[in-house]
Amino acid sequence: MTAIQEEMRHTETRSQSIRRNLRTVGSIGYYLGILPMVRIPTLLPFVFATPFTILFILYIGGEGQLISSGLAGALVMTVAQQGLILGADLTVFKIDHKFQAIAVASPVSSFTYMFSIALSELLFSFPPVIVLLLIIGHSGIGVIPILEMIVVILLTWITTSSIGFFLSTYVLNTRTAFITVTFIATLISILPPVFYPIRILPGYLRLLAEFAPTTHASILIQSLEGAQFSSSQITLSWIALPVFAAIFLSLAMFKARWREV
Repeated sequence: MTAIQEEMRHTETRSQSIRRNLRTVGSIGYYLGILPMVRIPTLLPFVFATPFTILFILYIGGEGQLISSGLAGALVMTVAQQGLILGADLTVFKIDHKFQAIAVASPVSSFTYMFSIALSELLFSFPPVIVLLLIIGHSGIGVIPILEMIVVILLTWITTSSIGFFLSTYVLNTRTAFITVTFIATLISILPPVFYPIRILPGYLRLLAEFAPTTHASILIQSLEGAQFSSSQITLSWIALPVFAAIFLSLAMFKARWREV
């Protein structure tokens, strides 16, 4: 009877832990992701600005021929930027507000903390993502490709959020954090074939571009829009993107400096 009671006590503890983590995720996601959009809706144009500006330039300059890759690029860039901005926001929370120290002293794990802030960033990027998916869906593609695009979006979010969280635990001041995030966002969202087809790159640059997770995200979305890629390229991208997500998530979970030394 004692063993049964002990097992019930452990089961209850696990259940309480799950509820506590869900409350943490829901609360932080609401206060940092949804509430700012309601209280300060003027923040939303900043999320739309860069990807939609590049999309507009491509639409005008390419006379509509690059609209497919442009839409894919805008979608990938929106999610990637918000994932990376996580690093700058977490640095502010850690240094200026000492929020990470509070989280460390609480029962909240580093994964729950990272996931909660990352979810708030994802919620904040929802409006432009929904607009872009509606534009893509208006072209006549089916429900299944849209669902597959959502999978690509989530994998991109995991990858870039993990990068942002990892960096935030090592960056020593907020100014460095914003500069670093901006540099990485440019490096993986504009220079690789995110807004343009990978086929226009020469061979050696194409090989280099394969090392950017956003390249594979854009290739997959372009292919779901109807762009033509070899089956080997699509297979490679479907393998590479989850691998990038797993690698960077593992880096964030096991190599991030969660506790200050």
